[in-house]
Amino acid sequence: MRIEILAEMSTRYGSNEDYVLAGGGNTSCKDETTLYVKGSGTQLATIRPEQFVAMDLQKLREMLQKQYPTDDDAREAEALRDMMAAKLPGQEQMRPSVEAILHALFPYQYVLHVHPALVNGLSCAKQGEALCASLFGGRVVWIPLTKPGFILAAACQKAFAQSEGSTGEFPHVAILQNHGIFVAADTVEEIDKAMDRVMETLEARVKEKPDLSEVKFDRELARAIAPALRVLYSGEGQADAIFCTNRMVQEFVAGAKAMEPLMQPFTPDHIVYCKDTPLLVEVGADYRAAMESYAQTRGYLPKIVVVRGLGFFALGGSRKEADIAQKLFLDAMKVAVYAKSFGGPLPLPESFTRFILNWEFENYRQKVALSGGE
Repeated sequence: MRIEILAEMSTRYGSNEDYVLAGGGNTSCKDETTLYVKGSGTQLATIRPEQFVAMDLQKLREMLQKQYPTDDDAREAEALRDMMAAKLPGQEQMRPSVEAILHALFPYQYVLHVHPALVNGLSCAKQGEALCASLFGGRVVWIPLTKPGFILAAACQKAFAQSEGSTGEFPHVAILQNHGIFVAADTVEEIDKAMDRVMETLEARVKEKPDLSEVKFDRELARAIAPALRVLYSGEGQADAIFCTNRMVQEFVAGAKAMEPLMQPFTPDHIVYCKDTPLLVEVGADYRAAMESYAQTRGYLPKIVVVRGLGFFALGGSRKEADIAQKLFLDAMKVAVYAKSFGGPLPLPESFTRFILNWEFENYRQKVALSGGE
């Protein structure tokens, strides 16, 4: 029964794009011995009870007592082996969310982890930590920027212990810098109430909201550019290019200065689906030369091409891939708008971005999500 309740909560939040986009977010439930956590690459919007991975709760918690190598690659490889070894018999073909260890850390039955643009307006802002403390006090734990995987779970363990020591209760809510929010409780109803409190508090604070209203634009120009970008992205024109503009988009694509907040990613999801930076071009530019220069510098083609004064194109090897890139870039814009109310945008540093681009677990998640493997 508990896992059916988990599936209902997961699909409800996963179907709401204010909380979850693409393969983002994860959920879990647990009993005394077993953690049931979302499988990596699955979609919360469509997840079924049998798609949660059953794991030995004690083995996961024991990982947090183990000393792992300090080298990023060695640490995450060893932690991944231990996490896979914690799967119960019959789960051999399943791959748990990378945040399974963090889910196991909470003593509560249900855990929700999502990435709302409104929350990330705070988590990706220069005054995010200070304002989190003033807005929520000890009821919400702030986790400074930390690489995902085992090291994030270890950082949360330390922060949660400190919070419990000062408040007398293990925390129910944590906001992770440049990442998202965790909410945990013994009932889904409690999770909903806690999530609503956070969203309502932030809504009351924001002074500017994203304006998604329609605008007039040169449709013929957009139609003329799209085929060229498709050919340049795939070499054979088999790719897809989705054009997008609205009032919010127009404000950002006005020029290089306006685009500055979006030239570095805000969260791991933005990196996974949109890469590290968009390509900014002028109307009538040599698109081939611009694309080739971008690829030579980074080793891959851009997922987002911004045409100054017009809008942006999201590129992908399939319609689904391009559509996800479009949604995540729009999400980044929303984060940038909300962040104005919390001290201004604070993107990820270059070293963190490089880590995510090369991280095996995120590459796996993207591959499964884009293949439709829910």
